[in-house]
Amino acid sequence: MKHAASRWVALSVLLACGGTDDTGAAAECTTSLPASSAADNAPPPAVFLAFAQDFHGYHSWPHFDTSEDADLVGIHDGSVVTEYIRRPPPSGSEAFPVGTLIVKEATGGTIPHEIFAMAKRGGGFNPDAPGWEWLELENLGCADDRVKLIWRGVGPPIGETYGGDPDSGCNTCHTDCGNDGVCAKALALDRF
Repeated sequence: MKHAASRWVALSVLLACGGTDDTGAAAECTTSLPASSAADNAPPPAVFLAFAQDFHGYHSWPHFDTSEDADLVGIHDGSVVTEYIRRPPPSGSEAFPVGTLIVKEATGGTIPHEIFAMAKRGGGFNPDAPGWEWLELENLGCADDRVKLIWRGVGPPIGETYGGDPDSGCNTCHTDCGNDGVCAKALALDRF
């Protein structure tokens, strides 16, 4: 009985951690994700916690080439930088609503591929950049843009860097750029 329980625990851990199928494709690509619902059109929540499935299909979101903005501040090492926003803010907004998701994808630089994100968490989180949580994502290579979260918080964990910034901080630039912490000129609140 003890061995059967151990096998069940081992199988549960293996299933929870993913793995690959016969074709070598990530198991995460073959599991179904919850369908989007009317919640996408619901009013913004008071507090929002982003999960990997919230970034599903980010390449289909409205997007902007922000390479010039990244070059001006010397991050992302000459990469092509594209920013995706899940849902633009309402016209006339003075801040991005809680629940806003922005993905910044940098390709072609000395670091082959980087994906960072901002999630407007709200609820008093990150008082230096009111409500914003920073994330690093990894695209799983699925046809439908599934990602996994590498890290999340007020900045990268010790030993990690953000976009080649030697100070390893997200708040460093985002609190100085105005526009509710979103530095990309294409995502200026007065453009929506």
